[in-house]
Amino acid sequence: MNEHGAAPGDVTLAPVDEQLLARLAVVATTDADASEVTPPLTPGDAWTPERLAWFEDYHRSRRVGLTGSEGEATWAVLEAGAPVGSVRLKRTEEDGVLETGIWLARSARGRGVGGRAMRLVREEARASGARCIRADTSPTNGAAQALMRAIGFALSPEGADGRVHGILV
Repeated sequence: MNEHGAAPGDVTLAPVDEQLLARLAVVATTDADASEVTPPLTPGDAWTPERLAWFEDYHRSRRVGLTGSEGEATWAVLEAGAPVGSVRLKRTEEDGVLETGIWLARSARGRGVGGRAMRLVREEARASGARCIRADTSPTNGAAQALMRAIGFALSPEGADGRVHGILV
């Protein structure tokens, strides 16, 4: 066990309060490209004050969860009690269908953290009454596609929108 009461390798999800948001922002800005975490608010992959402000506002506005005005909830992905990324669920126009997404710090990739986090978010979705989960990624993101397949997403070929879409029931 570590100082957070978690065993090495344990993956959990935690609501993003102010203290955790500060820690998550450090991880994002030091161990992920801005383009992996935020929309393309500014050119390139660099973190800018605008991108950091968007990141913080995004997590703050999702604290109410799926029933809030944004219809979205976020959690920090913790490994052994330390933040290594975040995952989200969002309501869609289709009843019983939620959308998910994840980003992980470079140091957490390729070790099974993403799969464990996505299994946990799937449990959150089911607990909220979802009958299926949607996700999408770029056609060049082989790692994301492999993760989606590994946890049971059925993937479609690249769509007209230039994205690969997945469904998990």
